[in-house]
Amino acid sequence: MSEQNKLSNQFSYTQLLFGVVWFLFCVVVFSDAGFNMLLILVALPVTLIWGLVWLVRLILSLKRQRRGIVEAKRNIAYWSIEPVLVILPLVLALTGIFSSVRFALSEHALSVYAEQVRAGKIDLAFEFNHPKRQVGLYSITFTDILSDGTVRVLTSSHGLFDRAGFANSSHIPPLMQGEDSYKHIHQQWWYWYESW
Repeated sequence: MSEQNKLSNQFSYTQLLFGVVWFLFCVVVFSDAGFNMLLILVALPVTLIWGLVWLVRLILSLKRQRRGIVEAKRNIAYWSIEPVLVILPLVLALTGIFSSVRFALSEHALSVYAEQVRAGKIDLAFEFNHPKRQVGLYSITFTDILSDGTVRVLTSSHGLFDRAGFANSSHIPPLMQGEDSYKHIHQQWWYWYESW
């Protein structure tokens, strides 16, 4: 195998590694109830730099081919790998697939947790100081129960100052508190957005 083919194959592995890391990053960032603005501010420049590097490589490759410089031929599939690796997770995130899958995998654990809160088995007296609790695939940072029996849990930040999580309520919609808002998921589950 020539040195050039080794480099070409190695670069494909690098592309794949970056693609897998990017996909996992998107799953974590875009699958919670809210979105963390700081992580999005990290993702934007990474995406732009990745796109610019890809574009420069493509232009240089096309120039070399026009000059007749022999290099490993790269077809359309090769050059479309990176845009697909960047765009596909973002499209999946926008469609809500990551959120839906994560919630579906955690719904039973969240339901059990909500019932334990209603039954008084979870001590809420120290909620503002308690360590994170892992419930399903979510880290719960705050839990409260409203006068109508609605159990609310915070799992993430949302934007710059707000927080987000879930509400389990038999009331449609759950009891409103201040500027909080809800978005129905299904049955008794709602996304909860806590505004400041």
